[in-house]
Amino acid sequence: MGILLMLARKIQLEDRKNDVEYQLMSISQKLNDLTSFASILSQDSISAADMASIPSSLFMQGMGELANAHMYAEQQAQNNFNVAMSSGMFGENTDPYVQNLTMQKMYEDARRQYQKMLSAKLNEEEKSIQAKKARLDAQLAEIESELRGVEQRESKDVESSGIGRYGLA
Repeated sequence: MGILLMLARKIQLEDRKNDVEYQLMSISQKLNDLTSFASILSQDSISAADMASIPSSLFMQGMGELANAHMYAEQQAQNNFNVAMSSGMFGENTDPYVQNLTMQKMYEDARRQYQKMLSAKLNEEEKSIQAKKARLDAQLAEIESELRGVEQRESKDVESSGIGRYGLA
């Protein structure tokens, strides 16, 4: 293969390598952010410090998920409480404190249920990202291998042509 063609191929491979390395870096960051986000959302109660430590790339999604968790838990708890009331679980003389404790327990149970659903969703997303990362790692290894081969052929062609490496005889 001619020296110029080999040089063009080498530049093309280096460009692809840089692109894949950038994608890998981006995916690794997304994976780290997702892992951090999942660990924060898996807690029973989330403090202001926890909210502040949500990665910036997922902050809006995190706030949305917190709001969704609250709304889901509130709705489920209210539905369950209404069912309990209509089934006669609470009589007319039931202490309002007991009713509030029951409602709070139902809310916490529903919130945990939502967190389990969210964890499953985040685990699937994490698996998808890891699979993409594995494909990019394999692609990078192929590119680097081909690049080494091109560089070796380039050196051999330069030596056999009688021209020095930098055009000096």
